[in-house]
Order: sequence, then C-alpha cells, then structure tokens
Amino acid sequence: MRPVALSLLWTILALMPTPHLRESLKALLFLFLTGHGKARPQHSKTKSPSALSRFLNRYPWPTRALIRLAREEAQKALDRARRRKGPKPRLLVVLDLVTLEKRGHFPHLPLSFFHGKWGLHLVVLYLVYGDLRVPWAYRLWRGKGEKGLSLLALSLLASLPLWMRRTFRIRVAADAAFGTAWFLFGVRRLGLETVVGMRRDRRLRGGGRLLDLRRQGSRVYLWGLSFPVWVAWYRYPLPQGGWEWRYVVATFPATPRTMLTWGRRRFTVEHFFRAAKSEFSLGQFGQRTALGVHRFLVLSLLAYLLAHWVGVEGKGSWREAREGAARVLLPELVVQVALRELHALGLWPPGGGGEGLCGICGRCRF
Repeated sequence: MRPVALSLLWTILALMPTPHLRESLKALLFLFLTGHGKARPQHSKTKSPSALSRFLNRYPWPTRALIRLAREEAQKALDRARRRKGPKPRLLVVLDLVTLEKRGHFPHLPLSFFHGKWGLHLVVLYLVYGDLRVPWAYRLWRGKGEKGLSLLALSLLASLPLWMRRTFRIRVAADAAFGTAWFLFGVRRLGLETVVGMRRDRRLRGGGRLLDLRRQGSRVYLWGLSFPVWVAWYRYPLPQGGWEWRYVVATFPATPRTMLTWGRRRFTVEHFFRAAKSEFSLGQFGQRTALGVHRFLVLSLLAYLLAHWVGVEGKGSWREAREGAARVLLPELVVQVALRELHALGLWPPGGGGEGLCGICGRCRF
C-alpha cells in the first residue's frame, strides 16, 4: 500500500496551483503526522503559522478535487482487495456521531450542545473491509432543531458510488442514535442491510416493548414500521461498574449471533475516532472560519488515510504508522527538522557545501 500512498500524495500536490501552496500542504501533512495529536499551525517547524493560516482560510485551492482524488484511490484499494470468486463480498459501512469539543468564542461556526458537550458534531461514514479502513465522508450536525441525524446519515449513504453498491453487499451498522423509523425505512429503500442499536423501551406494533421480549432472534414489527425486524440483546458493561441490557435490530433475517457479531464490528469506528483525535489532531482546529475548519478536518482525515495505507502491512501502533508515513512520504521534511533541532542544540554547525554534497545542510552525502 505504500506505492498507493505515494501516488495519492503526488497527485494531490499536483493540484496545488503554485509551489508555495505545495510547500504549505506538505508542511501541514507533516505536522499532522508528527504532531502527537496536538498539531496546530503555530507548532509547525517548516512553515510560518501565518502562511499555514492563509493556506487554510484564504488561498484558493481545490478542496473538493482533493477529496475526489482520495476517494478514487480508496475505491482502487477496495477493488484490489475484494474477493473475485464466490458471492459478493460484504462491505461494512459504519455510521456514528463524534463531537469535537471546543472552548472559546467561534461566531462563524455552528457550535452546539449535545449530551453535555459543546463543540462541532460530525456524522461520519466509515468503511471497513478486511484490513482496510476508509473515512469516506462526514456531515455537520447543527444541533437540536436542525436537520435530523437520521436524514444526515441517509444522505451519506445515498452518496455512496454506484460501483460500490454493485460490487459489494453493503451492510450498515449504527448505534441507537440512528434507530429511528425514518432511518430504517430509508436504508431499506436504498436496498441496503442494516444492524442498528435500539432503545430498550421501543414500542412494538402489537403492544409491549422490546424489553418485554423473551426469545432471542424474535421477528417483530416496531411501531411505525410496515416491515419486520429481528431483535437480539446482550449485556453491556458500564464504565462506573455493573451492566445493562443493550438491544440491536436487523432489517434482514439474522440469527442472534449474526446480529451481535455485526453490531460489535461497529466499534471499529470508535477506535478510528480515538486514533484520529489522539494521533492525527482531528479536534485541534483553531480556525475561526467554516472553510478553514473544513480544510483542517479534511487534511487530518487524509493524514489518517495515508498513515493507514503506509502501515497496513505492519502490526504496530498508530504512532509508529504515522511516523513511518512521515519518513516514507515526506523524507526531506524529516531531515530538515532533524537538522534544525541538532543545530539548535549546537550539535550540527552550519556551513560547508560543495559539489555532490547535501542540499539541505551542505555537509553530508546522500
């Protein structure tokens, strides 16, 4: 997968209209890959913070074209990895909501409260196939009273390319925040299968609630739905101790074991959120314009994708993956930063130069 990451990086750099913008893009990607989850323009050691701020907020470069190229490379990676013989392979599509907590005054950003957290709320669509992990798209939820979570999730599912629907048997997994009649009906209308968490007090058409069921795998009709669903439940350990029953429903005939297995795979998106925040600075944007925040989030997700593709053959941590991606994709910036740190410590005097010597420090030979 390293050639794929290199090809994507070179193609994206070719989108930048000027050398200055190309250098700014490389500096930001390097910052995401080496920023230890706290990357902001003022932490850059290769470009000035003002230059990076203008790159994010003012300079005209094709953000949509960058997203389109990343998706095209992701489609090629999925096509190479898919099984060619036998029935259609299953592609897991995970939908979840993540809150990027913020403090301070951001008048141009739609910040709101959700479950006691103040910040930006993103509905993320995440693809899982084998060892491949692809953050495909996100939508911004503006809080209660605005467009519902279910409608945003359905718009994300509808944006999946026709090639993907024809090639894979898509199965959607989501938590109880998306367990509405609108969402279940919309997924069924799109021709997709889904396993969704559900509140234990959800009403049934014939009377009673989910918590009244006694047989795992029961086929029931939820209140407000014209088609049946299959129900399973499991014990969920609580953070403060103890446990509670959690319920999942499937819109296709499934055994309890199948439903719980696919429902458990939904937690892959939680691992993604944890890695994106702690390693790739997803919630560390300091921009005060909607365009700057959007570009910051896109580049953070791009850094995650590049690090995943570089480190997919290995079994190391995300820290090793992103540091390896920086060495593979941006070696000149790695050397430049290392030499500056050595010079600051007084361990590498400047000067030298000569024919056949390094163009960075003028002393060593590469």
